[in-house]
Amino acid sequence: SARLRAGSDQPLQFRRDDGQLDVQLGGLREADVAWIDVRWPSSALDQVTLIDTPGLSSLNDENSRRTRDFLDHDADGGSEADAVIYLMRHVHRDDVAFLDAFMDRSVAAASPVNAVAVLSRADEIGAGRLDAMESAHRIARRYESDPQLRALCASVTPLAGLLAETGLTLREDEVANLRALAATDPDTLDRMLLSTEELFELSASTLTVELRRALLDRLGMFGLRLALREISAGVATAAQLGPRLVELSGLDALRTIVLEQFLPRARVLQARTALAALRNLARSMRDRDAGTAMAIDREAERIEASAVEFAQLRAAHLVGSGAVRVSETERAELERLLLAGSPAAAVGLPGAPLEEVRNAALAGISRWRNRAATPLAEPALVEVCETAARSCEAIYAATVQPGAATGHATR
Repeated sequence: SARLRAGSDQPLQFRRDDGQLDVQLGGLREADVAWIDVRWPSSALDQVTLIDTPGLSSLNDENSRRTRDFLDHDADGGSEADAVIYLMRHVHRDDVAFLDAFMDRSVAAASPVNAVAVLSRADEIGAGRLDAMESAHRIARRYESDPQLRALCASVTPLAGLLAETGLTLREDEVANLRALAATDPDTLDRMLLSTEELFELSASTLTVELRRALLDRLGMFGLRLALREISAGVATAAQLGPRLVELSGLDALRTIVLEQFLPRARVLQARTALAALRNLARSMRDRDAGTAMAIDREAERIEASAVEFAQLRAAHLVGSGAVRVSETERAELERLLLAGSPAAAVGLPGAPLEEVRNAALAGISRWRNRAATPLAEPALVEVCETAARSCEAIYAATVQPGAATGHATR
């Protein structure tokens, strides 16, 4: 259905066309549509709603503007996205500028805590050589170590989207065609994989040019080289090759980020967005009903101040964005303590006995309270240290009374 800018919904017809979803606007003008809601029976979408926006550098400048309007934060309200996965080919100045604009420095909305950058089409690095993904991972690590980018997103990960899609939908007839291509004379096959022109040379293989072209469309040159390497190593079926392609595509790493970084904090992120909306509502009501506006704003502030989950997000934001400067050792400890999904992981002892976790939490309370009491510490640093101490207190309480709230979301 289409959500119109006027606020109403209108059902739309659609059809599957060559593997793609073709949505018919049915006489609606593009300018009248705020967004299109597509519901699909997929287990991957049970816990998340994906919002796909046009690129920021679209040929149609109106599309780029709508994306900026959707994600940007202003005085009238926050973004409707609780987290952002930002796809980019490299880190250009425009990418950094956008992420910087998207991140709300007051933590009313986006922050490094809930933004991740993805190096898309990573398989095209180095002309699709077999080590393309290894090169992409090195580039991602280099970007992650850049203080400017690290202050804008939690992590950078490479992804070969075409390879992942094909790995998830690979058919046995395609693997049979790959086996036929792999049976080509090795010297001839090496030459075929140098370029598309050589690959489509009519007499180069017994496999028809049409089938070779179909394999290239499904895998790309990098994926084709990779699949042939796996087949040469003994992989023989789609059930074996498909998961291997998905693993090498980087999709599993991105899924892990979403599952471990976003989903465990989904309710907190949504609640924070709701509180931001309430505060915006209070601001808009001040002229008409100052008393109600003040009451709403005061209650939102009380909730923010009393919930350790919000304090943890804010502290993690202050550390991640560079607003609070700490040593690399303290930074790693704070990020773990504030963002880990379980008490044991938060104190750096995953799988440890309850008593060890309790003792580590108790030591953490003392250490971070002393750090907060440093006379020359800036207010923001004191806030971060106090939040770290509160987190340790919650962990300690949970180990004394297992099952108690810890301030760390678990699934």
